Amino acid sequence: MALALLLLLGQFGPELFPESPATEGDAAMQEQVERLLERHIDLNRASATDLLVIPWLNPFLAYRIVAVRESVGRFESVEQLRQVPGVTGETFEAMRPFLRIGSRQRAWAGSVISRVGTDSIQAGAARSRLFNRLEFQSGRVRVAALAEKDRGETSAFDFLSAGTELRLGRARVTLGDFTAGLGQGLVFSAPQWRSSLLNGTDRANQTTRLATSAVEGSYLRGGAAEVKVGRWNVSALGSYAGRDARLNEDGTVERLVGSGVHDDSVALAGRNAVREGTVGFGAGYHSNRAGVGLAAGYSKYNRVFAPADSSSSFVGREVLAAGVNAEFKLVHYELGVEMAGSSGPGLAAALELNGDWSDFDARVSLRGRQARFFAPHGRWSSLTGTADRLDASGRLAWHRGGSGVAVSGNTYRDFELDSVPAKLELRLGQELGRLNAALTLGARYRAELERQRTTKVELGARVGQATNMRLIMADVYPEKRMSRGTMVALLLTQGLGRAELGLTAARLAINGSGVTMYLSEPGAGRIGSSYSTGISAWRLSAGCGVRIGEWLRLGLKAGCAWKPQPVLDGAAQLELEKR
Repeated sequence: MALALLLLLGQFGPELFPESPATEGDAAMQEQVERLLERHIDLNRASATDLLVIPWLNPFLAYRIVAVRESVGRFESVEQLRQVPGVTGETFEAMRPFLRIGSRQRAWAGSVISRVGTDSIQAGAARSRLFNRLEFQSGRVRVAALAEKDRGETSAFDFLSAGTELRLGRARVTLGDFTAGLGQGLVFSAPQWRSSLLNGTDRANQTTRLATSAVEGSYLRGGAAEVKVGRWNVSALGSYAGRDARLNEDGTVERLVGSGVHDDSVALAGRNAVREGTVGFGAGYHSNRAGVGLAAGYSKYNRVFAPADSSSSFVGREVLAAGVNAEFKLVHYELGVEMAGSSGPGLAAALELNGDWSDFDARVSLRGRQARFFAPHGRWSSLTGTADRLDASGRLAWHRGGSGVAVSGNTYRDFELDSVPAKLELRLGQELGRLNAALTLGARYRAELERQRTTKVELGARVGQATNMRLIMADVYPEKRMSRGTMVALLLTQGLGRAELGLTAARLAINGSGVTMYLSEPGAGRIGSSYSTGISAWRLSAGCGVRIGEWLRLGLKAGCAWKPQPVLDGAAQLELEKR
């Protein structure tokens, strides 16, 4: 009933508030964390690598959790993590939503998730978002199906996907929609670190995986086979699919558009406007401390690529991309590298270095490419406005007891040349028993006139085992504009037996233009939703998740904003799961 009501609101309801469109990377990260929240990690089966799919978990702490588990045999409850040295109250609360204690092995497992949400803009029609996913596994067979509708899309579903996976001894065969991941993601876009998060901890070393998210980039549609022989892994794939594209006036292709996160500038005529055939190959060898591999992909199109800046971009109907990769592990360090080339001709390279110690961890990631490099299923698929690019990110963090200091920064992929660096942040945190505090100072760089400084203060308190409160105060202002944005928000989560309640009250004040304020709220049995506004507003929202019986969970969310007239939004999620 709730789902039907919200769907009707999405089609005919009153005018509700808009949300600023997230970038593909932002949407992918939220979808990944939602995925992890929906499919919890079994604390008694997970390796340290499996635990590291939780984005903010310290690598050293992940290994310590596994060591403690092995010393005691198994954890009887998630609460036992509090006894692991180094797991503070704040760390435990951040980890708990992603973990579970698994039961005995079942003959089959599966889940059905259905979510509907609605919002609208003040001068337009209400718009709904739909998400449905089915997964089933029995013995050697696994099936996944996905149907999704982005807000504002005219069709009932703008993304449909289905696939099946069959295990045959050392071989694995995948049919339908899937992604491929090798090395650092230059030739194929799903690197290994995503595999556990999106497909379960028992599939951490797969190179081909069923598509279970609309934001997984240029998914492949066809078939793939993967064989493991000792430490060797060999895979081959074939795909034939339609791609969304922006077309030039003469009908040639200006650029492809990432599947699942649609570009509003692409006309309906650009949906599935290009037919793409692809064949690919990958092979790798991995030991305990090192690994090497290679990947190659060849794609052919029924239209000619002729972007406006064709002097520095890929042109023609076909492209070949190939790369070699290697990884090394030595005590506290992990290094991964990849070099690739395409028939543009163009070159690209990537490097990632991780280090972790008892009180310190570090990460540096670099990806660079020449303008003419193009791999349609790699991390860089944009063609227009291309130039030699550097995509970089880094993080240094120190933590001891309840204190922590972290410095991080990153560039925006394929953004303006003057956007380097794109974001810098310094975060100071301190925990005192049931209280915790954090101060974050940052600078955001986009275009010359949009550089912004940011300040955020967070104060948290835990009351008993079921109540958590957070007070957030944020300030954003452009360096070269007479504009400013401030936010004060109070968030409360309350456990009520089989239910959990989340409440948000916030004031977002914006003076001038060029400022957008964001607020992450408790949601409908998932990570929640990010409310954003470019004008001053009061915001109230409530979310509730309820477990009914062993298999059923229901999530509801409702929100209201005054800016200056009241506008409403809502969402509901129904989940059936047997694990």
